[in-house]
Amino acid sequence: MRDVLTDWAHGGRERLGLPGWIAWGGVAVALAAVGIPTLATLSGVLVPIAFVLGVVQGGSVLLAAVRPVWGAAAQLAALVGIAAASSPASGPWPMPVVGMIALAGVLVTLGLQGRWRLGVVTWLVAIVLLVGAALIAAAMGRDVGGAIVDLIVGASTTALALLVAAIVAQLFEARVEVREAREQTEIERAHVLWQQERARIAREMHDVVAHSMSIVHMRATSARYRLEGLDADAVAEFDGIAEQARGALREMRGLLGVLREGDGVLDAPQPALADLPALLDATRDAGVAITASLAPLEEQPGVADLPPSVQLALYRVAQESLSNVVRHARGAEVFVGLERMGEELWLTVENGSAAVGGELGSGGHGDAGQAGATSDAGGHGIRGMMERMASVGGSLDHGPIPGGGFRVVARAPHPRAEADARGGGAA
Repeated sequence: MRDVLTDWAHGGRERLGLPGWIAWGGVAVALAAVGIPTLATLSGVLVPIAFVLGVVQGGSVLLAAVRPVWGAAAQLAALVGIAAASSPASGPWPMPVVGMIALAGVLVTLGLQGRWRLGVVTWLVAIVLLVGAALIAAAMGRDVGGAIVDLIVGASTTALALLVAAIVAQLFEARVEVREAREQTEIERAHVLWQQERARIAREMHDVVAHSMSIVHMRATSARYRLEGLDADAVAEFDGIAEQARGALREMRGLLGVLREGDGVLDAPQPALADLPALLDATRDAGVAITASLAPLEEQPGVADLPPSVQLALYRVAQESLSNVVRHARGAEVFVGLERMGEELWLTVENGSAAVGGELGSGGHGDAGQAGATSDAGGHGIRGMMERMASVGGSLDHGPIPGGGFRVVARAPHPRAEADARGGGAA
């Protein structure tokens, strides 16, 4: 209940949930139910007028909870109406007991909402109006001797109600602020820990992976000078290894920069679908027979319009799939295709049965036909590809194909295709 009141007082001042409607509605009905017969019997107000004034007086509390200004105005109107319709000789006047309770209810409602200024104005206007009514009655020759005591009691009790409500609202406000500050502190602490973890990962990658890649680059570059009798093909092979090592180091430096800087992005140009032919050529140089259907990329509608993140995800899927072929299915023939299918762009990497099987994962031997594009036994390649495609709103399917081999199909959303479909165009 305290949380409901806190949320209502802090941010939901003009919207009541079901508990609020029940609570304030119950107060309004109770005040009306007591006020109507009290006005009719004790104050001598005509029954129809008592009914209207009782409903307005009780309903002002509920109205103040959803429309504070209107609720305050309704309460003031009810107070003036009751003072005008009742007689000073009929009982507590000009503010009967039910009127005190109703005014206190409105002031408490305003105070809990944090609208204490409106509450003070409402209280002052009510007292001024009732004092004016007493002065008018005295000028007309009526006995208003008890009005002074009634006004003192009514003014003090309603003012106290407003003060308590305002203090409670401030306490709730402080409680909410403390909770929000604590949550913000936890978020910042988690962020600091995450930054520290990123920095640790960056150090490990620099010390292990980047160092190893630097050694590979150095050995491949100096091979022609260290080894005698290398023919032109061997020199070209070493030069290709050196170039790929340089590319890997460039990407590694960009990744390390992102890890160290925290929320930065990769500044170095990232691979795109236009780089697929170069990737296929490099894989062919490693001895893999590849048949490609990329025909031609620049003529495929909308490929150039794909977001860089989508192009990078598809490129990395192709790269990982071909790497698995090289590791696990040497000698297998590979097909790589890229085509638009409806509102998606499909990248297919498929390898047949390998002539020479390789080791899978952490050392176990397996059927060559079951290795290749997506087998990656014991590794994280499949999960990484699926996560990449999911991050751009796509999906990835993988599995064995009849006759031996593996197939991976990455599906990415095609914004150009969606625009064509909305415009009634055809691909």
